[in-house]
Amino acid sequence: MKRFALLGEPLEHSLSPLLHKAIYRQLEIDDASYRTVALPEERLKAFFTGFRVGGFDGVNVTIPHKAAVIPLLDEVDTKAKLINAVNCVNRNGNKLTGYNTDLLGFAYSLRQNNVSIGGSEFAILGAGGSAQAVGAVLAEGEAKIVSIMNRTADHAERLKQTIHKVNEAVRVDIVDEQELATRAKDIDCVINTTSVGMFPNTRTSPIKEEIFSSNMLAFDLIYHPLKTAFLRSAEKQGASIVNGLQMLVAQAVYSVEIWMGGNIVAHVDMNSLVRDLEKAIK
Repeated sequence: MKRFALLGEPLEHSLSPLLHKAIYRQLEIDDASYRTVALPEERLKAFFTGFRVGGFDGVNVTIPHKAAVIPLLDEVDTKAKLINAVNCVNRNGNKLTGYNTDLLGFAYSLRQNNVSIGGSEFAILGAGGSAQAVGAVLAEGEAKIVSIMNRTADHAERLKQTIHKVNEAVRVDIVDEQELATRAKDIDCVINTTSVGMFPNTRTSPIKEEIFSSNMLAFDLIYHPLKTAFLRSAEKQGASIVNGLQMLVAQAVYSVEIWMGGNIVAHVDMNSLVRDLEKAIK
């Protein structure tokens, strides 16, 4: 029996066990299990000592451990190292290798929603681990301009540096909400990477409704609720909207591909997995 888990804290509302079990069901894998392991940071090192000698075959990592696990690994994928965030660890014998499938999940969701990165203008709200993944994808796709709005200036600067490490040709501006509003008419896509509006605090949006327009796509990495205050505001102004559910599903499937090998993505019905989770959230 192969054993997998999600590490983080808190994990009470995580949909990952339900999602991974649905993936295994589709692939007709009956010798794999997936569970959550709520883990405070002071227990992380001890957990990885056990993991290395066979506790689990692979783990996903979520808040607040995506950066903290890196020194505990033998090897880290280039892109995960670049953004200083690991969300998937594979064990091969006693060797642990870290990856970031959030990058792949976000890129997948953009493709599925026919979002063209090259030559387009984006705004990123937030500058944490998820924003780093988003920024790297936009830089690799040759976005024209990326505006970053974040409360902490040094975090925004770090995200700007990440984008330029991937592609120094991308123009990156650090803005406040007023500056974002003045350039809103030129922005093709605004992406919320913050936790503002996440269940159970669902009434708040990270930006004012007036910033949205009908020629814009609003992408919220949050998936619970399915339609956040951010997305409701955008929809009210005629913008197209996408939530984070497709990205969640894709990053999970890419994790399974790392653990199991082969082209798992081609053999999974992503849309069916999204519908299953939609029902669970509703």
